[in-house]
Amino acid sequence: MNKSQSGCTGRNTLADTAQKGTEDHAGVHFPPPLIHVAALLCAMGINEFFPLLLPQPELLWWLGPCLFLLALILAVLSFREFFRARNRPPPNQPIRELMTSGPYRITRNPLYLSLALIHGGIGCFAGVAWVLLSLLPTLLVIRYYVIAREEAYLIRRFGESYLDYQACVRRWF
Repeated sequence: MNKSQSGCTGRNTLADTAQKGTEDHAGVHFPPPLIHVAALLCAMGINEFFPLLLPQPELLWWLGPCLFLLALILAVLSFREFFRARNRPPPNQPIRELMTSGPYRITRNPLYLSLALIHGGIGCFAGVAWVLLSLLPTLLVIRYYVIAREEAYLIRRFGESYLDYQACVRRWF
């Protein structure tokens, strides 16, 4: 745990909702990138039958590559922390060490934030409103199917250390 995080207050505990179990992983069996891909494919499919383009998409197309670049930087920095901690990124694998440095000082979920930025970037670049509209339900699935399970697992695995970290660092940004 970073020294700057040790004095945080206002902890929001999820210990009561932590899942009991013997599995040493979060129990997420559908990879989060595939959740985004499925949503993108559905959005593009809907757009084929009910086109819904963004107003003045030429003003937004440049935002897509910018979001993609930001997502790429965030993902590279996040994967570097996984490598340093000797953790494996898939949420159905055990975590050896709690990561609280690098982008994890700012957000508890930098890889999911990266996926959301890519998703939004594709929508802006393509000028397809359905892609942007599909981002909200996708984030809800990520939040309640993936992140909720991961947080419950991390509470079981690291206890007070994770609760302290959780109290100091926001979920998204």
